Amino acid sequence: MAFPETHLYMPIRSISLPSRIHPPSAKFQAALSQLHTCHNSSSSDSQSLQLSLLNLSELYYSLHQLNHSLPKSQAEHSLDVSTTLLDSCDAARNLILTLREHLLNLQSALRRKGKTMEVQIKEYFVFRKKIKKETSKLVLGLKKLDSSETTALAVSLFRSLFTFLSTASAMKTNTCTLRFVSKLIGGGGRSSTSIMSELHNLDLVLRSDGDNSKEVKKALEILEERTEGLEAALDSLFKSLVQYRVYLLNILTTHS
Repeated sequence: MAFPETHLYMPIRSISLPSRIHPPSAKFQAALSQLHTCHNSSSSDSQSLQLSLLNLSELYYSLHQLNHSLPKSQAEHSLDVSTTLLDSCDAARNLILTLREHLLNLQSALRRKGKTMEVQIKEYFVFRKKIKKETSKLVLGLKKLDSSETTALAVSLFRSLFTFLSTASAMKTNTCTLRFVSKLIGGGGRSSTSIMSELHNLDLVLRSDGDNSKEVKKALEILEERTEGLEAALDSLFKSLVQYRVYLLNILTTHS
């Protein structure tokens, strides 16, 4: 069954792992229903992605607990698919870890209010370009997977995550950077509106003209918190995918 692109919305700030007190079949249906429900939303910010990653984690966790017997050929195919999904999950975790390092460096440079901010801004945008190249390769790998419902859910969600990580503002990288740094030392701030995603908003405030150190500080704090949540959700999904692979390997062992 083909599955459309995922657009998700999650208005709450704090997210907890889904409960695992229900039977496997009920948990699987609940996670599947939640992911389908999210398709009616138009949001694709980090909190929405975090919630969907947790639901996908629950989906694979409950899937292996169903303990259904699969034909050898289907188990082998599912094992190949899980390899690609694990690679995508691990790559996403590594990108977010590196992104968080850049955010911490920017926060440190902002506190010092010196020319190091100019260096950190340039390094940040170099990394943003690298993300775009790497995520493009990862999306190509995902296109090779089949369109079964569970796989399509995972593919759609990873594509949404990679789009979130790679989308940059329309302004060129070097625009206004030096003017921003030269006026940063004086302090002050002005209002700003978050556009598309927290990452996109950070790009805009880093590139904007004028004295907006308060906006930069706020954008960095928000994004640091949100990326921490994404990292935790990806950790949960990675563990569930590993458990699913063990389940498939056990099936293949019984067929050997």
